[in-house]
Amino acid sequence: MKAALLTGPEEIRIDEIDEPRLSPNDVVFRPKIIGICGTDISFYFGHRKVPYPFVLGHEVLGTVTGVGKAVDKFSVGQRVIVEPNYPCGSCRLCAAGRGAVCADKLSMGVNVPGCFSEFAIAPAEFVWSIPDSISDPDAATIEPLAVSMHGLMQSGAKNGDTIAVLGCGVVGLLLIHAASTLGIRVIAHDRIGSKLEMARDLGAAVAGEADGGTGGLWEKENVTTVFECAGASGTVELALAAAPRGARVILLGLPADPAEFVPMRLVREGINVYTSMIYDHPADFAGTIELVAAGKLHPSRVVTDTFSFESVARALELAGTGISGKIHVMME
Repeated sequence: MKAALLTGPEEIRIDEIDEPRLSPNDVVFRPKIIGICGTDISFYFGHRKVPYPFVLGHEVLGTVTGVGKAVDKFSVGQRVIVEPNYPCGSCRLCAAGRGAVCADKLSMGVNVPGCFSEFAIAPAEFVWSIPDSISDPDAATIEPLAVSMHGLMQSGAKNGDTIAVLGCGVVGLLLIHAASTLGIRVIAHDRIGSKLEMARDLGAAVAGEADGGTGGLWEKENVTTVFECAGASGTVELALAAAPRGARVILLGLPADPAEFVPMRLVREGINVYTSMIYDHPADFAGTIELVAAGKLHPSRVVTDTFSFESVARALELAGTGISGKIHVMME
């Protein structure tokens, strides 16, 4: 089968590889739409390493082409998406319901082959059927929406609250979409004008670049929760320095550089800091699919560009600029 192989930093080659071998508990599917994620970008540009050649991709909508002999809940032809992180299920963290931070979890397109290929495979436990009420583009964008929903639900923000979102990348934009739909007022910040316009379209009441007056704005607007979605040390520092007294700070971004903060301020002013890593299995995917199926959320509203399978390298290059929204690669 054909696959897009990452053969080195910024090097993609479409070539023939073996089709996946079906095991008793697996589902094989033909990818139809694949979204590009920040993880793919990190691997493509060589910021994170994988054993070359490697198949990237994990945000996927596809059609079932085969099921293992122990699988009875899927049939050939069904539309499915994949929850692409597979906790080990046996460590102390998994036992405590914290599989998202399982040290031994397998992740499609990270430490097991991804789905930029004619056929892909996943454990049936992490495959989800898609109701007819969900469009293909919405279905292909459920995985990042689940990331945003997990952070929002973990924060405790509720109808009538005001939150601030730092960073209007895909996770930030989907968080804005979900929060505003649930009656939460949103103040959005980004440096790119087109991202701020998207934030307004998705329901942000206020949208602008963060600056020296941001803390005063948040205080005036009674912000109860600050979401760091930019994945930059500078915005982590801003969130911790400017969060109003008694606020919560939720870190969803993944900056690798150190960030400085003043512990005394956090303690004295009762500012609580939480992290939010992907989602909890299976509740978050189930709840997110339900919201989209009911027509309450339309995650494909953040899609700005589509590319063909043959142009996957161009799609990754554009994604790396940070100026686009979600990018979809059409496999058919």
